Amino acid sequence: MEEIEMKGVRAVKEKELNPVGKKKITLTRKALDFFSLNCILVFGGALALIAGLILLSSSMETTRLAEMVGFRSVISQKMIDFMLNFKALPLLVIMIPLVGGPIEAYIGKKSENLRDMAVVDTTFVTLLLVLAMYPQVAQGEMYYHLPKLLGYGLSFKVDMLSFIMAATAGVLWFLVSIYAHDYMGIENHRNRFYLWMSVTFGGILGTVMAGDLFTMFLFFEIMTFSSYFLVAHNQSKESILAGNSYIYMGVAGGLSILLGMILLYAYTGTLEFIPLASEIKDLGWVKYLMTGLFVGGFGIKAGMLPLHIWLPKAHPVAPTPASALLSGILIKVGAYGILRVSISFFVPSITEISGYADSLWEVSQKLGAVIIWIGIITMVVGVFMALQQSNMKKMLAYHSISQMGYIVMGIGVATYLGYKGAMGFSGGIYHMVNHALFKALLFMVVGLVYLRTHELDMYKLGGMWRKMPFTAFLCIIAALGITGMPGFNGFASKSILHHAIIEAYEYGHPSFRYAEMIFTVVSAGTVCSFIKLFSFVFLGKCPEKYKDIEGEKGMMDLAMGGLALMIIAVGQVPNFMMDKFIIPAARTFTYDPAFIDKYLVDMNFFNTADLTGMIWIYLMGAGIFIVGMKFHLFHIHLPQWLDVERTVYKPMYRGVVNFSKGFTNRYEMTIISSDVVIYSVILTSVLFVLLKFA
Repeated sequence: MEEIEMKGVRAVKEKELNPVGKKKITLTRKALDFFSLNCILVFGGALALIAGLILLSSSMETTRLAEMVGFRSVISQKMIDFMLNFKALPLLVIMIPLVGGPIEAYIGKKSENLRDMAVVDTTFVTLLLVLAMYPQVAQGEMYYHLPKLLGYGLSFKVDMLSFIMAATAGVLWFLVSIYAHDYMGIENHRNRFYLWMSVTFGGILGTVMAGDLFTMFLFFEIMTFSSYFLVAHNQSKESILAGNSYIYMGVAGGLSILLGMILLYAYTGTLEFIPLASEIKDLGWVKYLMTGLFVGGFGIKAGMLPLHIWLPKAHPVAPTPASALLSGILIKVGAYGILRVSISFFVPSITEISGYADSLWEVSQKLGAVIIWIGIITMVVGVFMALQQSNMKKMLAYHSISQMGYIVMGIGVATYLGYKGAMGFSGGIYHMVNHALFKALLFMVVGLVYLRTHELDMYKLGGMWRKMPFTAFLCIIAALGITGMPGFNGFASKSILHHAIIEAYEYGHPSFRYAEMIFTVVSAGTVCSFIKLFSFVFLGKCPEKYKDIEGEKGMMDLAMGGLALMIIAVGQVPNFMMDKFIIPAARTFTYDPAFIDKYLVDMNFFNTADLTGMIWIYLMGAGIFIVGMKFHLFHIHLPQWLDVERTVYKPMYRGVVNFSKGFTNRYEMTIISSDVVIYSVILTSVLFVLLKFA
């Protein structure tokens, strides 16, 4: 028995090893400490910020902000002027976590409590500044350029699409920072974790606020390499292997994007996010190569099939706060990259087209059709594999893949329908935000269950609602969100995506009618998955060895409760997010304004058709669960030839290694021998000259 006290927060009573080599501990709590008081204070501040954003977005007269909130002081006026006129705000937002990370790591050497407070406060300030960009974004777009930096210069542009992504990342990072304080007690190297967590945050913010492809690529790579340390954090064999898969795929994706950038710049002379369809329409096969390179490069990070192999490896071994961030926002950055590229480079300008059938939409339509089916296949494989898992985090990882399939499908519809693609665009963006909320909460719930039981196998649990009633309640909220229950956030975005795929076969090819059917079946499979998770973990009889475990305490509940409130709030008033943020974002791209006004503005989410459709999906999901349990369909062992990693990636890896070794063995010695001869001749000549003329 070993006792370790963590500066006023918790005492470790038990030390042993779990399957991945982490310390197994039982936590005991003390009275509220400074960290908890600080969290409560800044959490209240975050709620006030969000309330202020809601109030501000309800009135576009940003110059009257002080009157709206009841302040007329000089300080409030200066704050308004700052929000309206400070053009370097995006750069400041990015630099706070990038600079704050090393400072937090240094503080951690002195006091872990103080470091964790610094992490939460730094993230809160970043969130504050992200939300402070709204007045400028609402009036147009923010643009800031650093000329000549790295040769090409760095550009930052924050439009409404960028703002949605940055605000989602800020909210999620803030709540996970609060949650991580208690959870990271079971992990070593906490200073290193928080350092790379902050750098990853800065990389994500830089990626989504980039004004051109060069800047996006730079921060995308920062995000990739820094997040590797989150995946491989505990340094077990499984973590290192998962980290290797992640970084290999990440490097391949980065090289793919880089090659696409080179081709784009060579043929168009620009990397700015502007419509380029008229310039690339005559490039022949090159334009399709560029689209493939961009979609493949960003698709790796998005977990898109068949580029998903890193994701189910990373989540089970990464610390739960890292899993919540990886699934909650990092994979969305990959989807954001696909969306930003597809609606910028491969679409025409609004002034160049006459309608949906214009020939300039050719590349966009072909690209969109491919992306739709990739999204559908990703949905199906993800939900099927999720149903086969016993490891809770691995199940959630496969559901991240499946839910990314929904988003990718929406992006595909937006690209395929072009001028009439606003429904797919809106559904994809809305589901990015919603998935960030309910999937992060699901990972937090599973993390808390693991923290108390040291068990990830759902089949070995049961009856946890008696020990953790609040956690069970939060799990229900998150499950209702991801399955699309009316009144919770997932219902709105899934309804829009369902309408989008219907439009794909109404305005486009009739084969997408089958895609809509698959969409419905996958939704039922999602319902089945979370019936399975909740019933095995929280219902039934509690195993004897868990009779004396602790329940919920501390700031973890505060963080999870904040996410649950947002899931419910968005679900209750779905039109607010749609009308104030998503539709303004759609209007900045090449979409038909009349289509937006007719089908998206003041959309009736709670219509009879969509509500009754969800009844059938829930009944179908319950039926799949009953049949699956009766006939043991949740333990299917697939043939090895269906394993993409075994049949494709490992042979590819061995081929590259063997080729490299063969090339080295055949040519390296010859090259070395030639170099020796050349150097000998040069040195002899130099010595001769020196002796002769010196």
